[in-house]
Amino acid sequence: MRILQIEKFFYNRGGSSRVFFDTIEGLRRRGNEVAEFSMQDGRNYPSKYEKYFAPSLPELKSRLSFREQFQVFKRLFKSEIIETKLTNLIDDFKPEVAHIHNAYHHLSASTFITLQKKNVPVVLTLHDVFPLCPNHSLLIGETLGEKELKNNLFNCLRYKCVDGKFLPSLAGVFEALYYRYHGVWKNIKIFICPSQFMADKMVEYGFAREKMRVIRNPFVVTPSVLPLGDKVVYLGRLHHEKGIKVFLRAAEKLRDLQLVVAGSGQDENWVNNFLKEKKLNNVERVGWVSGEKWKQIMNEARVVVVPSVFLENCSVSILEALSHGRLVVASDRGGNPEMIINGKTGFLCRPEDPDDLVRAIREAIELPDAEAQRMIAFGRELVETNHNPTNYFTKLKGVYNEVIK
Repeated sequence: MRILQIEKFFYNRGGSSRVFFDTIEGLRRRGNEVAEFSMQDGRNYPSKYEKYFAPSLPELKSRLSFREQFQVFKRLFKSEIIETKLTNLIDDFKPEVAHIHNAYHHLSASTFITLQKKNVPVVLTLHDVFPLCPNHSLLIGETLGEKELKNNLFNCLRYKCVDGKFLPSLAGVFEALYYRYHGVWKNIKIFICPSQFMADKMVEYGFAREKMRVIRNPFVVTPSVLPLGDKVVYLGRLHHEKGIKVFLRAAEKLRDLQLVVAGSGQDENWVNNFLKEKKLNNVERVGWVSGEKWKQIMNEARVVVVPSVFLENCSVSILEALSHGRLVVASDRGGNPEMIINGKTGFLCRPEDPDDLVRAIREAIELPDAEAQRMIAFGRELVETNHNPTNYFTKLKGVYNEVIK
């Protein structure tokens, strides 16, 4: 089978790009022909199809000049260079199906419309809630605003739901309207949902149930685990939607424990200033980590916290922690409860509630060793069962065959 895989970043950028690369590797290993379409970037991995990649695009931020902002704004909707490059790739590769992961903004609505014009059937993995909300998160500021934003795109502008700024919010609303006007969502043959939560949420917002397929992201469990460490670890992007501020507010009541904050992101300055202001000397601050340093921090953890404020779909952080045999405390929001079954595979806490996060962390810290080992075993079993790569590719191939027919 000839399959076109599409993702705007062609380097390791997080959850969606990881699934993108795992999918390409698995499909090729199973005898399929795979081409890639992405965006040019100096950090990209090698690709024989890179000559077809679209030019890079900066984020729509206020620090850009007005002319630069206009060029970014224009490309959200239509890009002749993307249309040309993608058309050439389709003509040369002749894909039977296109599988889009995360193409919004940078690869433009032109990606979807060009595939439609070339009669290439499209499946889309829903890595976030962009079809439902221009800001991908249904957050207003630093709290969930689903009640205000649900099925009302213009409320995104009213509440400045994209970065708290007028221009990005205006661009987001126009982009969402453009997708609807051109029938982009209607022309998606199948939506691949990494969680049951995502499938149900799409239906709740008016999308057809028969177009949803729950196929959980693939993940390979580590062959063995090391004994639990003694630290409480936050390992991820430093952004309020990920709950870093909730965690550090909880840290004020956890001064007797060793805490680690590893990562980088938009709220890095806030984190550093908060640690200094509150004199949280028990919190070890580490930057972005990978490779052996990442393994070291994971191995030192007894508890990994995932206190997300936004609607997590299929958290890679949770999968990693469960796979490595760590105890997990996560917010009871989005798809998290499908992986963290409270009291069995981990601990859930009320989202946006530092005090309840403290309570859940204390429970994990004080859990007797025998119960901790049972919880770890249940967690690894859940990952092995629900996120088995063989099952993922079997179901994925079934979806491809379905839309081709």
